[in-house]
Amino acid sequence: MRPCGPGLSGAAAPLDAWDDAPLLRLAAPVLCVAWEAAMFARVVFAGADPSLSAPSSQAALFVLMAVGCAALFLRYRLPVVSVLFESVVGLLASVMGALAYVYFLPLVALYACVARAPRREAAAGGVAAVATVALSAVVDGFAGASASPSPSLAMSLAGIGYPLMLVLGAALLSRFRLQRLREAEAAARAEAERDRALAKSRIAAELHDSVGHDLTAIVALSEGLAGATGDEQLDRAIASINELARSGLADTRRAVRALAGEARSTAAPSALPGSAPTEKPAERHRWDEIAALLGSVRAAGVTAALTETGVRPDDPSQAGLAFRVCREGVTNALRHAAGLSRLTVSVDHGGDGSADVAIRDDGTPGEGAGGPGTGMGLSRLRREVGESGGTLSAGPVGEGGWCLKAHLPSLVGAGEGEGEPDGDE
Repeated sequence: MRPCGPGLSGAAAPLDAWDDAPLLRLAAPVLCVAWEAAMFARVVFAGADPSLSAPSSQAALFVLMAVGCAALFLRYRLPVVSVLFESVVGLLASVMGALAYVYFLPLVALYACVARAPRREAAAGGVAAVATVALSAVVDGFAGASASPSPSLAMSLAGIGYPLMLVLGAALLSRFRLQRLREAEAAARAEAERDRALAKSRIAAELHDSVGHDLTAIVALSEGLAGATGDEQLDRAIASINELARSGLADTRRAVRALAGEARSTAAPSALPGSAPTEKPAERHRWDEIAALLGSVRAAGVTAALTETGVRPDDPSQAGLAFRVCREGVTNALRHAAGLSRLTVSVDHGGDGSADVAIRDDGTPGEGAGGPGTGMGLSRLRREVGESGGTLSAGPVGEGGWCLKAHLPSLVGAGEGEGEPDGDE
C-alpha cells in the first residue's frame, strides 16, 4: 500500500493521512528525540534511577536511545526494519531494567508499519513487534523485581500492554479507513472515465449521424448537378464542392473512428434491455423531424415518401431512437445505393406503444452496405436498439433494393421529456 497522496479529500482524510506529509512525518521522531534527551538528562544529572548510575550503564542507555531515535526516521521507507530495530532496542533496554525510557520508540514504529506498510510487511512487522515487546515486558518485570517477580511483572505487563493495544487499534483503524478512501477515489476515477467515454461516444455518434448525413447529401447533390449547368465555371465550382464534401466526409469518419476507439478503451456497463437511449433529453429528436430527412433526398433527384400509421405515443425516447434509425437508413441509401431513384420511410405505431420503422430503397447495394462496420453506423445502431429491447435488421429485398427495419418497444418511463401531439404524416 503506497502512502496516501494529496488527492485524498473529505472529512476523514485529515484523520487517516495526518502523517503523510513529509514535514508531519518528521514530527514524531523529532518529539521522540526531545523526549529521550530529557529522560537521559534526568538519569545523568538528577540521578533519577540508581540502577543506571554507573557510567557504563548510562553509555549503553545513550547508545540505545540514539539508535532507536535514528531508526524512527526510516519507519515509512523501511517499516519492517525500523520495527525490528526498535524491538531489539526495547529488548536490550529491558535487560538493563530501563524499558520505560525507550518504550515509546517501538510504539511509534509499530503504528507506521501497521498503518501504512504493505499487507504482508505490516503483518510480519506487527507480529514481530508484539512478540518482542511482550518478551521485553517479561524481562523488564524480572529485572525490576526485588523479592518476588510477580507484582513487578504484572505491573510491567499492564503498563506495556494497554498502550500497545491502543496503538495497534489506532493503526488498524487508520489503515482500514485509508483503504476505504482510496477505494472511493478509485471508484470516482473509474466513474469519471466512464462518463468521458460516454461523452466521446455521443460525440462520435452525432458526428457520424448528423455531420455524416449532411455531407453525404452534399456529395449526392453535387454529383447530380455535375455537368448539368452548361456553365464551365459553375461546373468546376460544383466539382470543387463535391471534392471538399468527400474530403470532409473522410475526415469525419477518421475522427469518429478515433473517438469511438477511445470510448471503447474504457469499459462501460451496458444498458439494461428496455432502458432509455443514451442521448441526453436535450439532444432527442421529435417525430416531425423524420420528414425533414427526406428533403436532401428529394433535392438529389430521388423520389422520397414518408408514411405513418397508428397513433404516436407520448414517448420522446422512442421518437429520438426512431429518428436515428431513419437517419441512418437515409444516409446509407445516399452513400451506398447505386442507381437510387426511389426511397420510402414507413413508421407504424402499434397499440402497445411499440413502433415498426422501415427504410426501403431501390438502389443496388454498394461497398459497405450492411457490413459489420467499425463500431459506427449500423453496428452502433443495432447495439443501441438492442439495449432498448428492440431489434434491427438490414438486407436486400426480393424485388431489388435494400431495406432497414427496426422494431422499437415502448420506452415510456425510461427517459424524460415532453411528448408530441398525435397525428399522421
